Amino acid sequence: MRAAGSHSTDRQWALAAALVCEVAIFALVAPQFFSVGNLFELTRFSAELGLLAVALTPVLVTGGIDLSVGSLLGLSAVMFGVAHRDWQMAVPAAALVALSVGCAGGALNAFLIAALDLPPLIVTLASFSLFRGIAEGLTGGAINYTAFPDRFLFLGQGYFAGSIPVQLPIFAAIVIGYGVLLHRSIIGRAWYAIGFAPAGARYAGIPVRRRTSDKSDRTRAPAMKSRRSPPSSSAVPPFSAAAVRSGAPCSACLRSRCCRTACISPRCHRSSPASSPACCCWRRSRSTAASGAGAPTTIYRRRLL
Repeated sequence: MRAAGSHSTDRQWALAAALVCEVAIFALVAPQFFSVGNLFELTRFSAELGLLAVALTPVLVTGGIDLSVGSLLGLSAVMFGVAHRDWQMAVPAAALVALSVGCAGGALNAFLIAALDLPPLIVTLASFSLFRGIAEGLTGGAINYTAFPDRFLFLGQGYFAGSIPVQLPIFAAIVIGYGVLLHRSIIGRAWYAIGFAPAGARYAGIPVRRRTSDKSDRTRAPAMKSRRSPPSSSAVPPFSAAAVRSGAPCSACLRSRCCRTACISPRCHRSSPASSPACCCWRRSRSTAASGAGAPTTIYRRRLL
């Protein structure tokens, strides 16, 4: 685990160094490149791509892919122009039409991937061509939609205090919101768990089937059938000291304070599975009720993320 984390950190530092070198070269070639005004302009021009990247982050985190987001954005923009200019709709109504087209395109991809069990790469590649073709068919490849109200254009071309683009605070707020959702919420941790190991996420009690197109979640593991019975030996992988030393993650649970540290936390695998097969995803408690000869029984209760 440490080796994998170090490699990831090295790649991040390499990308940061490449970005710094690129900025330095551009600043030497064009003296006005490394200026406050130009940096604000870069944020204005990159706000659209940034919003697409933020919205696509949960898809990538869970192990999916979507190649049609760019063409679907273009189709939604074309439908906004058609609704406003050709259908004489107000800006809010035209925006609702554009959002509806985007939701319909996303629902089409979701149906083909989740319901028909088609590969996301193939589906989104095909819908990429579909959405782009529809947009070009509506515009003929030459029609431009202009003459929008000034108040609407202010969202894309306006400035605060003469230099700060209007898109910048909106984009910053969305990035912060997604950061909190991914790293400080149960939903975000579940997404990371699904992307890291879908089988382990199912053992941890996460509804993988409902949140992704993974068909293997239809058949629940034996450990999930009863909350009152401990997980069977087939449900929990055998404990391997070699696997722990090599940093291999546990496929039975993915709690951030447990198996993300290669199952060496005292909260996980407190003893050999031969005597206690439950890891930290199951809370072990003693029941005071007598069973048979009067000895207390051990009850395992599933702990959800």
